[in-house]
Amino acid sequence: MRVAFVTAGDPGRRTGGYLYNARVLCGLRDRGHEVTEVVASGAGPEDQEAAARGPGPLAEPGAFDVVVVDALARIACSPHLDRWRAAVPVVALVHELPAVADPGAGATGREPGYEEPLLRSERLVAVSRDGASILRDRGAPPRRIRVISPGFDRLLRHEPAASEDPAKVQALCVAQWIPRKGIRELAEAWTSRERPGAALTLAGETGADPAYTASVRATLAAGSGSVNVAGAVDDAVLSGLYQSSDLFVLSSRYEGYGMVFAEALAHGLPVIACSTGPVPELVGREAGLLVPPEDPEALSGALDRLLGDPDLRRRLSEAACRRARDLPRWQDTVDGFEKVLKEASLTRTRHREVRP
Repeated sequence: MRVAFVTAGDPGRRTGGYLYNARVLCGLRDRGHEVTEVVASGAGPEDQEAAARGPGPLAEPGAFDVVVVDALARIACSPHLDRWRAAVPVVALVHELPAVADPGAGATGREPGYEEPLLRSERLVAVSRDGASILRDRGAPPRRIRVISPGFDRLLRHEPAASEDPAKVQALCVAQWIPRKGIRELAEAWTSRERPGAALTLAGETGADPAYTASVRATLAAGSGSVNVAGAVDDAVLSGLYQSSDLFVLSSRYEGYGMVFAEALAHGLPVIACSTGPVPELVGREAGLLVPPEDPEALSGALDRLLGDPDLRRRLSEAACRRARDLPRWQDTVDGFEKVLKEASLTRTRHREVRP
């Protein structure tokens, strides 16, 4: 099958959506499909709006059997989607709708016009049942929606390295530093009091929003507590961080799915997270402590409970391991995506066969 996969921004970034895309594309190619990745423009609204005024990123959509459009590229692609659909089946991959994930972002006032062409696609892939519910609420026909969640088994397992201080309780957060990930709230919660015998590591991109990064660093500098800013790390380092940690914490106010939560569960880590979006279903209340979003005091209280109670950490860790056994693996993700591509292609073939 010849597949065009259209996205925006830097596909090499190590954030959840791009990692999902890379795993799916690699899996499809391994199965013999001819997949062409097309970067429509930069990820920002201004870059995409400039690209949208051009001829579009696909000169000949009919050269493919299926076109997949990452909703991240919705602005650059929206003027062209109906024309593409006239030539080839289109599958929309919706990690999250920006109007839901980040309602304060720049282009959201015009989001309905960008979303509507996506909703007319032959198939819409959501990465969680919560995401599928949002698509239905936006008017997408339920029969066209499929849920294909990420896997958790991306990272190689190995024996954890010996901790420099085994007596310390190690907390880990993995996220890029943008407002909806709640990094500043976590910094406020962690540094609001002394946390003897505990340390927090922050892993993930720090440069996506310089002003926000500056506010996080200022919060860390003004407070107390042991915090290590690891920044963006490769898979080997990240795997080591998961295995040498005692708990995982991320106070994101919205996630399309939350791959890092699944990876934390797979490493047996108790989780502290916000009770929003798909996170409660993913984590399960037996494996984590859930707090309201944007509430540093509630987050600090959850940290107090988990840092100070080794028996609670043990019980939640055991539940995390049980929960991980029910989560999809990347093989399942590629299986599901391949099936959707075939469905979309077959649907278009049937429509052509019944035309007079």
